[in-house]
Amino acid sequence: MTQIHISIRKPKTGGLDPVTGLMRFRPVRRHFDAEKNLIIAASFDADLSETGELTVDLLPTTSAFVWQVIELADSPQAYTRYVEVPDSKTKVEYADLVEVDAGTFVPKDMQGSQLLKVRHASTQSEAETLSARYPDAVVLFDETATTMKAATAMSTLESITAEAQTNAALARSAMLSAQSSADSATATQSDLNILASNANTLAASVANDSQTVADTANAVAAKGESAIATIDSTVQAVKDKAEAATTVLPSTGTTEGTTDTGTTEETTEEPGKDSTPAKAKKATVKEA
Repeated sequence: MTQIHISIRKPKTGGLDPVTGLMRFRPVRRHFDAEKNLIIAASFDADLSETGELTVDLLPTTSAFVWQVIELADSPQAYTRYVEVPDSKTKVEYADLVEVDAGTFVPKDMQGSQLLKVRHASTQSEAETLSARYPDAVVLFDETATTMKAATAMSTLESITAEAQTNAALARSAMLSAQSSADSATATQSDLNILASNANTLAASVANDSQTVADTANAVAAKGESAIATIDSTVQAVKDKAEAATTVLPSTGTTEGTTDTGTTEETTEEPGKDSTPAKAKKATVKEA
């Protein structure tokens, strides 16, 4: 509601006197208010005080209606005005109200100029709807509410952006971790390949050394067998010589293993000579 202050005077000799009587107010055209109430074109009266003043509360006008004010003061005739009432938190003087044409609601000081149609909306969404429905009209709406909605939308966008950045950072971290794991796996595989190569080389070396040892062992065994055969042959030769040394000497006339210390006469006959006893030689047999 907007408070409208009215003060009416009539001239007199030397000054002004207050006017008594009443004022009649009626909304022109039925309309709907912001709360979707249907407001009919019914009138109400308000009396002027003894000082000729009146303060009345009126609904702010919209593009759907204006106020009809009928001045029923103590005068020979009534006077009617059609005015716009602004949405104001402070008191507005009746003399400052914009007077409009009753049929078009166009301010009288704009008569003959291009008509500007204005519509009001409570939200930006409603303003967009009205703009689409009435393309030749200017739609006004509450800037504060729209700013708050825009700020809320911007906050939501910032939150979504921050979340997207966080997810991107997590994805990058996961990618770097995966890359690091892949690099580690590649390095491990390379190390395993090196170890496998070293193991193969060592196995080949061990196999070669084993073969060398086996060959050496076979050579030693062969040489051992040859040495044993040589030893056996030498021992056998020694045995044979020993056995030969212990046999009976030929033409000694003694038994093997005995010693004859006596003398034996031998008679040697030579042709043409007499047989004379000869002195027998001593034969000594040593044990081998």
